Amino acid sequence: MRPSVYILDDDIVFAKLMKANLGRVGEFKIEIFNEASECLAAISETPPRLLVTDLYMDDVDGIEVSRRVRAQHPHLPVFVVTAQGEIETAVQAMKAGATEYVVKPVNVDRFATLIRRALDEAPLLAEAQEIRSARKSTYALDKLIGEHPLMGRTREFVRGIAKVRQVSVLLLGESGVGKNLVAQTIHYSGDEPHGRFVELNCAALPDTLLEAELFGYMKGAFTDARENKQGLAEVADGGTLFLDEIAEMSLPLQAKLLGFVESRRFRRLGATREREVDVRLVTATNRPLEESVAAGEFRQDLFYRISTATHTLPALREMKEDIPLLADHFSRQLGREFGKGIEGVSDAAKARLEEWPWYGNVRELRNTLERALIFAEGPVIGVDDLPRDPVSSTAPVGGQGGGSGLPTGLTLKELERAYIEQTLDRIDGIGDAADELGISRKSLWEKRKRYGLMD
Repeated sequence: MRPSVYILDDDIVFAKLMKANLGRVGEFKIEIFNEASECLAAISETPPRLLVTDLYMDDVDGIEVSRRVRAQHPHLPVFVVTAQGEIETAVQAMKAGATEYVVKPVNVDRFATLIRRALDEAPLLAEAQEIRSARKSTYALDKLIGEHPLMGRTREFVRGIAKVRQVSVLLLGESGVGKNLVAQTIHYSGDEPHGRFVELNCAALPDTLLEAELFGYMKGAFTDARENKQGLAEVADGGTLFLDEIAEMSLPLQAKLLGFVESRRFRRLGATREREVDVRLVTATNRPLEESVAAGEFRQDLFYRISTATHTLPALREMKEDIPLLADHFSRQLGREFGKGIEGVSDAAKARLEEWPWYGNVRELRNTLERALIFAEGPVIGVDDLPRDPVSSTAPVGGQGGGSGLPTGLTLKELERAYIEQTLDRIDGIGDAADELGISRKSLWEKRKRYGLMD
């Protein structure tokens, strides 16, 4: 079936001429309207695949038509036809929701190409909007679950900061407290209509790759740079750039980041021209940055720039009253994901969970319930479904207490891989994990790559 195109123009001669010219292309089913009210009524009853409207008409102008159509049908392409010298007004129409403006006299071949492109892109734009709407629901403010006053303060912080794009946000807190979740909630609680949430873990890559990933590069900038590449700072334009584990960034790269934080301008590797982006910057770390500044490991000027709005997320052991609420939430959520009819967690199991220290915080609680749910046979997770002790109660290597929990009968390489994987699961920061393993961050990065443990 040929896609339907409505043409709205109070100049009946021009409308018929455009219909005849597009008709020769043979790809579109075209209907013409001479009154905006008639066209809008038809769109409400039977929406076309695309609308072409004149800019100036007697009853309603093209700007208002675009606004009304966009309100009813957010993904319906709207083309505004304008005469020479009316470009500024056409731009107003674009702001009102128009997809494209076309200058008279109309080149039919080019116009048909624009229509084809718009028709091809419309489903993709609709899908992207659906994904964004789903994520907006997933990361809604009420998804920051907890009745404790400390969680209430976190929600108030997010509610206030989401309204301000220009401020730089620093999230502090232990591994597993939900810094990533809060960063995404800030983004999706804001008013960025098209911007993306883009995350970069500063501990996951060595410096050279980290700079290229953040700022991009030009073809020929280094040996393997075979084509131009956008950096994540550019990808996040109009949205939010989240730099996790910011304390792991080297001092030379911190200096380059400082310039970007101050101006939102940067140069791709190998480029001479600066680029400017409009991004909300959110950074996070589980390290005490003020101590890192005092030790000369983190630039003081950068610390001041990124900490305009700072919030420390509470540890789970500070909010033990919320553990039963979180346990029920996670068990039901995981039950849906696993296709198991889990109604919640028994009172005895909740009491057991409240006794544990949860050094891995909310992430560890969720992982514990996930393991319990896999083996649970009843409608609720009971005490017998829980592990004897939480993972975080095991002392680090060299400490006293529980064993490593590693399987036996492995080769030395298999044992190393399993131990590194277990450590990375338990500890959020690459730097902290490397410290516990007694190796450098570079060595840990190489071992992760060798053993296929890269995210």
